[in-house]
Amino acid sequence: MREQQEDDQLTGALAQAASMLRAEPVPRAGWREALLEAVASDEIDQMPLHRWSVRPAAAIAACAACVIAGAALSYGVLRGPAGAPAPGVAASSVRNGDASLPVRFALEAPGAVHVSIVGDFNGWNPAGLPLHRMPDGRTWEVEVGLTPGRYAYAFVVDGRLARDSSAAESGADDFGVPNSVVLVGGS
Repeated sequence: MREQQEDDQLTGALAQAASMLRAEPVPRAGWREALLEAVASDEIDQMPLHRWSVRPAAAIAACAACVIAGAALSYGVLRGPAGAPAPGVAASSVRNGDASLPVRFALEAPGAVHVSIVGDFNGWNPAGLPLHRMPDGRTWEVEVGLTPGRYAYAFVVDGRLARDSSAAESGADDFGVPNSVVLVGGS
């Protein structure tokens, strides 16, 4: 009954396709007779069986190769792209080779569960620089070593971008949330 009501709502090609899918399949003529004849004449018992056999040494070598390939793949994924800095290391300090200065980022987000920072200095990687909740339970902080320059950044609070309200300058980004900007001075 329900199927009929659904078919009444469909039109044209959709109704035709639905009825074709619901129709009982009809096997080729003579298929059943040919199968019964093959069973009766023991042709099926005469068919050769393909048995697989593996030597223990080959099986162990294949397992070892899979383990090595899996370890290499995991190492490559965890390490990141070639030339990328390790998580928590500012990309600019790795590229330039200059002395980096410690820059403390802080955000007041008392109800947040997870806070991280993204920006020019970590390739906008939301997992690269997580902030740590301070003992007051309201403030999140992280210290990042940055070389002198101008860096755009934003916070990721429970998966959503948020601007730093204490930033001196800000510029628009492509995602509708203005970026905060930090200027790191040289000596």
